[in-house]
Amino acid sequence: MRALSLQEFPELEELADDQPAPIEQARIEHRRQADASHAAALRRARAERAARQAGTSAAVPQTAPLGRRA
Repeated sequence: MRALSLQEFPELEELADDQPAPIEQARIEHRRQADASHAAALRRARAERAARQAGTSAAVPQTAPLGRRA
C-alpha cells in the first residue's frame, strides 16, 4: 500500500521534515499580509487622529496596495 501511495504522490516523500507543508506556507504568507495591512491601517488612523486633534489636514502617505506576488 505504501509503495502505491509513493507512486501516486511522490512529492510527499520529497518534503523535508523541517519544511512546512505547502498549505502551511500559504497560511503563513496570508497571515503576514494581514498583519502588514493591519499595521498600515493603524498608522493611517493614528496620523488622521493626530491631525484632527491638531486642527490640520492629515498628510498621510498612501502606500502601494498589497497584491499577490507573481
